[in-house]
Amino acid sequence: MTLGAPAAARRPMAAIALLLALGAASCSSSASLRFRCDTPINGGLLLTVDVVRATEDQARQIQSLGEKWFYDAMRDSLRERVTTVTFPIRDSGGECVRELKIPVSKKDVYLVLVADYRFQSPDTSKQIVSLPRSRWKGDTVRVAVHDRELTVETR
Repeated sequence: MTLGAPAAARRPMAAIALLLALGAASCSSSASLRFRCDTPINGGLLLTVDVVRATEDQARQIQSLGEKWFYDAMRDSLRERVTTVTFPIRDSGGECVRELKIPVSKKDVYLVLVADYRFQSPDTSKQIVSLPRSRWKGDTVRVAVHDRELTVETR
């Protein structure tokens, strides 16, 4: 019985395990969102924005719900995939900035931003923004929060 043989036999398995771990790490990543607000926003009321990691079907459903998203059972059912950010009338430092890191999994095909503005726009794309994975995975998304709408810029 040779003591070196089992160690040599384990090396290829260790290399395969390392490659699998690296592959898994590259499949899941994160995105960064950087929010910056105008002053004033939302007619002087607190603004709530949900950031939802969604499948294609879920993104379509959220779009169709519009402002009703915030009161729909779907919001609660996706609780683990929703990050809620609030924007007060004015931050204590006078500057309204928020930064989020959003984890990404294979299921996350879209990132949907839903803003609960006091005055709803007839153009829902101003308050509900769906971004395909190619526009946010592993990148920084800049979101400008205006008085009655969001604008999004990706690199």
